[in-house]
Amino acid sequence: MSLSSSTSRIQLQVTHVQSREEVKVCDCVVLVKQRTCWKITNPGRHFWNCQNSMTRLKKCSFFEWKDEEQAEGYYKNLLYSLKQKLDAKEDLSEMNNFRRRIVEVEFLLS
Repeated sequence: MSLSSSTSRIQLQVTHVQSREEVKVCDCVVLVKQRTCWKITNPGRHFWNCQNSMTRLKKCSFFEWKDEEQAEGYYKNLLYSLKQKLDAKEDLSEMNNFRRRIVEVEFLLS
C-alpha cells in the first residue's frame, strides 16, 4: 500500500514537471508568474513578470510578453468592453453581498 502511494507521488511530480513547458526566471532568480493584461491597449494579452513586482519587499522590473499583440480593431475592442462589463457585474454582485451581510449583522445586533 505504501508502495502505491509513493508511486503515485512520483507520477504527480513527473506530471507537474512535464506540464511546465516554459519555465522562466526573472532577474532576482524567482520563477516568474504568467498574468493577463486588461488595459485597453492589450486586452487579454498574456505576459510574464516577477512575482515580487507587486510587493513592497522587492522591486523587480522583469517583464516579457508571452503572445503576439492583437491587431487593432473590432475584436480587440470587443474583448476589452466585455471584460469591463464582467467587472461591473462582479462589483454589483459584491456590493449586494455586502448589503446582505449588513442586514444580517443589523438583525443580529437588534
